[in-house]
Amino acid sequence: MGFPPRDFYSVVDLAARWDCTHLQILDWALAEKLELRIALADVEFEDGTEASWAVIAPASVRPLFRSYGDAERHVFIRRARPPSCSKALKIIDPAEGVKVLASDVLVTAAEIERFEDENNLVRRVVSGPGAQSRYDWDGFYCEIICRMHDKGLPEKQKELIDDMVEWFLGRSVNGDSPDPSTIRKKIRGFWGRLRPE
Repeated sequence: MGFPPRDFYSVVDLAARWDCTHLQILDWALAEKLELRIALADVEFEDGTEASWAVIAPASVRPLFRSYGDAERHVFIRRARPPSCSKALKIIDPAEGVKVLASDVLVTAAEIERFEDENNLVRRVVSGPGAQSRYDWDGFYCEIICRMHDKGLPEKQKELIDDMVEWFLGRSVNGDSPDPSTIRKKIRGFWGRLRPE
């Protein structure tokens, strides 16, 4: 029996998953494209609400993820939105607010899935025990099969390679793509059978 899927990812985990910077994730949250949360323990809000987690304002944790200079080691969150509320409330206990480290800033798996679907992001694919592939090769082969079904095989191998570089770039969050020689190696086997010289 395997482990159940994760419900939360830290911003640090998410940056590795998407191969982007922590600050990019914070910027998307500031633009209201992602919702950030923190876990809570023994916290009381101004209306008496107690909660085990709350949504936070991205600006309140941005100092933890500075791209230049020294990032703050922690911040204190004094306002957050508990799950039962439509707006942020003041935290009254603890009086100083909730101490938050960079690793405490979370995004739900559902929020990640929604964001990936809306932005056509391809998740990194696990290709062996614990190993992650830098590129989505399963998606790559699926795309080639669909293209061949819809448009047929291009006349020149270079045309297919160029198309697939563009396919990777179109799904990359950081403008990264495998180099053409890597793609050539991946298609060499079937290209030789379909277009024998």
